[in-house]
Amino acid sequence: MTRRRYWLGTGLALGAGISAGVMLWQREQRKLRSVSVPAQRARSLLERAAPLIRLPTSPGCEPQVLNNGSGLRCQETGTIYPYRRGVLDLIVGETDNTFTQDALDTPLTAWGYDAARGMITGLLRVQPFAEEFSDIQEIQQYRAGDVAFDLACGQGNFTVEIAKRVGDDGLVIGLDLSPAMLARAAYHVERWGLKNVFLIRGDALNLPFHDGVFKKLNCSGGFHQFPDLPQAIRELGRVSSSGAILTAGTFAEGTSDRYAAIKRRLKERFALHFVPLIPLGSELEAVGFNDYDWSMPGPWFGYASARKDSVHR
Repeated sequence: MTRRRYWLGTGLALGAGISAGVMLWQREQRKLRSVSVPAQRARSLLERAAPLIRLPTSPGCEPQVLNNGSGLRCQETGTIYPYRRGVLDLIVGETDNTFTQDALDTPLTAWGYDAARGMITGLLRVQPFAEEFSDIQEIQQYRAGDVAFDLACGQGNFTVEIAKRVGDDGLVIGLDLSPAMLARAAYHVERWGLKNVFLIRGDALNLPFHDGVFKKLNCSGGFHQFPDLPQAIRELGRVSSSGAILTAGTFAEGTSDRYAAIKRRLKERFALHFVPLIPLGSELEAVGFNDYDWSMPGPWFGYASARKDSVHR
């Protein structure tokens, strides 16, 4: 009798837990589906961002903003790039994602990462978010009216904080490859009532922007996911203007790294790169960035910053 009661109680508790989890999940998905950018605001954002954008189908053609704010049109090919639920999709065709990129690109994993980021970073001995952004702000000095680029913006936590500082006269462009992450970013932008954020689904290895359009660039948590980091750095160099400032946070490898063997295995198995921070400075210098600085306060994660030469030699 006692055993029967135990199993009955266990079953009821398990059922209640599953039901609560399903209800929470459904509520989260309703939040994402509720995101809706009014047509007037959508058109305004598209008009502000369009001069910066280089369309994949026709890099030299100025995109046309659709009157109803539903996207951009390539005037040369007629291709429509839709703007839905706060995200402009500039990816054409299928993408060749790594294991890590695919793993994060599901509604469930994006939600889990968004909800548990603080706990995950704590376990990895990464700086608390407030301290991490404070360090970025000290370097970037975001001010009202700035146009800023947040590469690999994920769920938009850095994007939102940047947007608060550049004000309504400024513009923050967040770019990511993952629709699931961008959906969460769009939700957070809407939740904060921000009208100066433009989210793009795009490729870090072929950034959809004209040359030299950004003076402040941030990439927190992206370098270690790019399958071809040197190409991503070349693209950052191309779209940055003279005097531009770059800040980045990444899974990293330091000097005499005691975890180097483990990190190599993770790269081989999951395509999760641990960026060697000293060679990174040389790669950035090759595309015009100098004044390179880096730090690695814990065993897994590092931070880097650099400024672009006024004249790239």
